[in-house]
Amino acid sequence: MRRIILILVFLSGFLTFGQDYAKGKQLFNTHCAACHKMDKKLVGPALNTIVARQGEEWTKEWIYNNNALRDSGDAYAIQIWEEYNKAAMPGYQFLKDEELNDIVEYLAQWQTKKDEAAAAASAPAAPVAGGGTVVVAQSEPSSWLYLLLAVALIMSLVGLYALHKGLQAIVKITTRGQSTNLYLMKKLNMDQDNVEQEFDEMIEGEVQKRTDRKIKHFKKSVNKRLKGL
Repeated sequence: MRRIILILVFLSGFLTFGQDYAKGKQLFNTHCAACHKMDKKLVGPALNTIVARQGEEWTKEWIYNNNALRDSGDAYAIQIWEEYNKAAMPGYQFLKDEELNDIVEYLAQWQTKKDEAAAAASAPAAPVAGGGTVVVAQSEPSSWLYLLLAVALIMSLVGLYALHKGLQAIVKITTRGQSTNLYLMKKLNMDQDNVEQEFDEMIEGEVQKRTDRKIKHFKKSVNKRLKGL
C-alpha cells in the first residue's frame, strides 16, 4: 500500500511539473515577453539564468513587486534598474502565488529544455540491437533495363548509319548521272521529265536496298546476342 501511495505521489508531482512549465510559458508570453527575452537583452535583461543566479524566492519577489524589492535595498534589483535606464518594471500583484511559481518554473527549466532539444536533434542514429549499424539498401536498376537501353541505342546508331549510307549512295549516283543526262536525252530522244522520273526511281530503289540490307544484318546480330544471355 505504501508503494502505491509513493508511486501516486511521484506521478502527481511529475504531472504537476509538466503542467507548471506549460502554464509558466503561457503566463510569460502574456505578461513578460514584451520586455524580456530568455536568451538576449530587450527592454529588460535576459532571463535564462536569473533563477540559477538569484534563486526562486528572489525571482518571485522581483516579479511580484519589483519596486518594493528595490526599495528594500536589494543590490541586484537596483543594479538591473540602473543598467536598463531606470525603467520601472510594473508589479504583478494580481498574479496568484501558484502562477508566480509557474513563471519561475518556466524560467528555471527553459535553458535545460532547450539544451536537451538541441542534443536530441544532433544525436547520431541509434545502433541496431546486437551492435550492428543501420544500412539503407539501395535498389540497383534491373539488368534488363540496361539491355533495353543498349538495344535502343544500337538501333538508333544503325538507323543513323543506314541513313548516312543512303545519302552517300544518292550523292554518288547523282554525281555519276549528271554527266550522262544530256547524252541520254539526245541519244534516246527522251523528254527531260521522263529522264528525271526514272532517275528518281533508280535512286529510291538503291537506297531502299542498302537500308534493308543493313537492318537485316542488325536484326541477326541482336538475335544472336539475346540468345547468348
